[in-house]
Amino acid sequence: MGEGNGASVVSRRRLLKAGGWFALFNSLLVFLISLKYFTLIPEDIWNGHALYICAYILTHFVFITILPIFFIYLPVTILLRSNRASLICASLVATLFLIIFALDAYIFSLYRFHINSYVLEQVFAPGATQVFEFTISQYFLVGGVLVALFLIEMLMFKLAFRLANKIPNNIIYALIVFFGLLICVVQCRHAMAHARNDRRLILLDRYFPACVSLNANQLLSAVGMEVESTTVATDYRGKTYAYPKTPLVNTQSGKNLIVIAFDAWRASTMDSLCSPNIYEFSKRSSRFLRHYSGSNGTRTGVFSMFYGLPGVYWRDFCEQSIPPVLFSAMKENGYDVRLFPSASMLNPPLDKCVFSMFPDQCGSAPGLNAWQRDVNVAQAFLQYLNGRGGDSAPFFSFLFFDSLHSMIKPEDYTGPFQPSWDCAHYERLGKDVDPTEFLNLYKNMVYYLDSLVGKILTEVEAKGLLDSTVIVFTGDHSQEFDDCHRAFWGHNGNYSAAQMQVPMVYFNAKDTIVSDRWTAHYDLVPTLMNDLFGTTNKPSDYSIGTSLFDTTAHRDFLLVDSYIGVGMVDSLGTITNVYYDGDYSITDRNLVDQFDAPFDRVLFERAETQIKQFWK
Repeated sequence: MGEGNGASVVSRRRLLKAGGWFALFNSLLVFLISLKYFTLIPEDIWNGHALYICAYILTHFVFITILPIFFIYLPVTILLRSNRASLICASLVATLFLIIFALDAYIFSLYRFHINSYVLEQVFAPGATQVFEFTISQYFLVGGVLVALFLIEMLMFKLAFRLANKIPNNIIYALIVFFGLLICVVQCRHAMAHARNDRRLILLDRYFPACVSLNANQLLSAVGMEVESTTVATDYRGKTYAYPKTPLVNTQSGKNLIVIAFDAWRASTMDSLCSPNIYEFSKRSSRFLRHYSGSNGTRTGVFSMFYGLPGVYWRDFCEQSIPPVLFSAMKENGYDVRLFPSASMLNPPLDKCVFSMFPDQCGSAPGLNAWQRDVNVAQAFLQYLNGRGGDSAPFFSFLFFDSLHSMIKPEDYTGPFQPSWDCAHYERLGKDVDPTEFLNLYKNMVYYLDSLVGKILTEVEAKGLLDSTVIVFTGDHSQEFDDCHRAFWGHNGNYSAAQMQVPMVYFNAKDTIVSDRWTAHYDLVPTLMNDLFGTTNKPSDYSIGTSLFDTTAHRDFLLVDSYIGVGMVDSLGTITNVYYDGDYSITDRNLVDQFDAPFDRVLFERAETQIKQFWK
């Protein structure tokens, strides 16, 4: 039927066979990309299960490679019967699929979660270019890879089309039967792993995208087989709240509040070398050396900072427009509230929750890159400060700097820490990468931000505001540089100190303590409510924390959260991850999996008591 003409109508059977071989060829590319996942699977999982894991991986990746071909290529081929249309369709679909797959492998290698609704929210929400900030050269690199991959896919389809009539059908049938039987064997084995609560094999699902294995516990239990529970109920959304539990009684007002936060600020860099101006100022302040955020991400890290509540409340509080009691008290006392965000607070949508009382102030500062916006944040605050009259109302200012998140430095800035990368080369990160130059880039950006903050502190003191102002320095979360040698980089990936511990410097012109007591962002609001408003209520009326200065308070575990679940960090550093899909995992403080450790139901019940504390 004129098969020599690429645009002519051809046999559907040949095109469908070509699509099958094309999918098989792409399975090989998927397998190469999936090596990124393989290297992250702990040795304890491989031991004794290598053959099963190989079968598990083979069936999974062949299956997910076939899916886009089946749902897109198949209808196009059946309807059009055109070699050219099938060629373009197959190449586009496969290119897009492989790019998404490679991106997922990259995201997982850094953060240990796959592309999910939270990632998509950030990608498609306003201000996405500020959340994911890259250099021009990195954009060109991605563009070049896309073009090269599309050309490779076209060549592979042409090869598959030529092979379609040369390879006997019985080979195709044999492959279908082989993979069908292998899938059955793998899923039955995984069902047994769920029944025995074999954490090594159950957690294997988490390493690969779109991977949901068979759990037949209900069926096995119904036929009389004894099974172990492998899931944890986490129904924390769609609630109503009593927040605060009782009306707050405030007895004073008048102090100003300045909160200066760096996005992704490591506690270890609040020192005389990286942040000399802040460090010098901290000598007149109180320093809390073992201070944790409530989250390893921005949205609920900031949430825990200004609410003093667990981040699992985020969605409900956004939907029900529940403001922090701190800001309600400011409104009642006539505070002049000014927000100075570097990056837009529309993404993540802090304007819908934490700062819902001030949505018009949540836009980004002017500037193409984070360092430019940060300069404008400092200048805007100084202009605001210089424009205030002597008898003005008390004020609250939140300065949120972004350079540690983007790590793109000014063109004419070198920094004292060398050798250093010129920008964040995310494409180089992975297992066994020396973090020195990347960490030095980060330290140089801390040093740069410190110089901006130094000017602010000089001006605040020159205006005689220190006696009437509380000043807080902290971060929304920390930033890891493979500290635990488990190939984690950045944040959002785990609850180790490397991603959770942030600076906490608290200036109130009276207390100058240095504390190594375990404190958290939950403790900031109770401290501020006392210092600013003399609140007589117990902190438990509006927070799960206590005052930073309450030396009688003892924390033996910390409730934390992320995009994919909640966690409990105990006093020994043991980390229990409870995922929203009902699964769980346990690691030590260095993120080494504890597969044989029992799930601590008592600790989990205590954590849930905190979560449910403000439910009606």
